[in-house]
Formats: sequence, structure tokens, C-alpha cells
Amino acid sequence: MGRNIDLSNTQQYLEWLKTKLYLDSIAPNAKNRVVKRGEVYKCNLGKGIGSEECKERPCLVIQNDAGNIRSPNVIVAPITHTNSTLPIVVPLANQYDSSGQILLNGNVLLGNIICVSKARLGDYVTKLNSDEMKKVDEAIAVSLDIKRHYDTLKNILDDKLDYIDKLKKKIRNLEEDKSQYVNMFSKFDDLQKELGFEGFDDMIEQIKLRFKK
Repeated sequence: MGRNIDLSNTQQYLEWLKTKLYLDSIAPNAKNRVVKRGEVYKCNLGKGIGSEECKERPCLVIQNDAGNIRSPNVIVAPITHTNSTLPIVVPLANQYDSSGQILLNGNVLLGNIICVSKARLGDYVTKLNSDEMKKVDEAIAVSLDIKRHYDTLKNILDDKLDYIDKLKKKIRNLEEDKSQYVNMFSKFDDLQKELGFEGFDDMIEQIKLRFKK
């Protein structure tokens, strides 16, 4: 290892090691904890490497609820006060408790999704509403590069719906034409009766006879 190692954070890493040992000791009991998608918990991310999210901070549960029940781990996205206009960052509306204190604010970072042990989860904070979770889902699709697949499917669906609309329009036009023709034939029948013809064939025969004369 030819690089110089910065030892200034050694104490922080040692403290985090002690915390990790404690969290590991409670993991067998924590695995049965039931959490739900859309809920926010305090989560001890510890001491990270490089630009990884670290320390205790609120995190949003984004794992499906079947996994939340069965798995000892949970997939979360950190919530920070990092401001960004990137499509993988979802700003949250401020949430307050009954005394007017802020429960939650900030932005969900869907570019920093992480799987953690339930032992890392602390207190329950709050739950995001359906509109916010819809934005989270859209940001997840962008972050994991699966949005393009949904876009392709959406384009196919839109084309099918457009084709169906055109067919419906043609059917409506045909029904209008049918109505007009029915009306014309009705008037034609009335005219035949008015002229004394017993039917279409009789009218043709009468016309032929008149031309022969």
C-alpha cells in the first residue's frame, strides 16, 4: 500500500466499530421487526467511505412489503437536506407533529439506495403520502435505468389506445351513415306508397312499361 493513509478519522471508525458490534448483537431480534413501504425511520448508516451517506439520518423504506415481512434486511433511501434538481432527488413537504415541531423535511436521494439490516433502524418518524411515493417510484425508475422500459411500454400502449380511438371514430361515422341511409330508405318507401307502387320491384316494372310506351 504505497498511499499515505489519513488517520485523522481513526477514532470515529473505532466508535463506529463498537456500534456495529452492538447492532450485530441485536440483529437476530430485529429481523422480526415489521416495517412498511413508505414509512420513514431513523437509520444508523454509520461511518461511510468516500461520498457514501453516513451517520444516523431518516431513511425511507422502499422495499416491497412481502420482503419487509420475510427479510431481516430492508431497502431504504436516505433523506438529507441536499438540494438538487436531478430527477433522482424527490423534495418532501415539511411534516409537523401536534406541537408544531418539524417531524420531517428534506429530500429523498434515490441515487443512494441501500440495503441495510433492520438492526440499523431506530425510531419510526412518519409516513409519506401517496403523491410523494409516486414521485419516489418515478425517481427509482430513473435511478435504476428501468424508466426507458416503461416508456417503451407506454408508447406501445398509447399507440394501441390511439388505434382504438380511431376505430371508435370509424364506428361512430358508420353508425351515422347507417342512420342517414335508414332515413333515406324510409322516405323512399313513403314516396313509393305515395305514387301507388307496391314495392321496389313493382316500381321498376312500372317504369319499364312507361318507357316502352
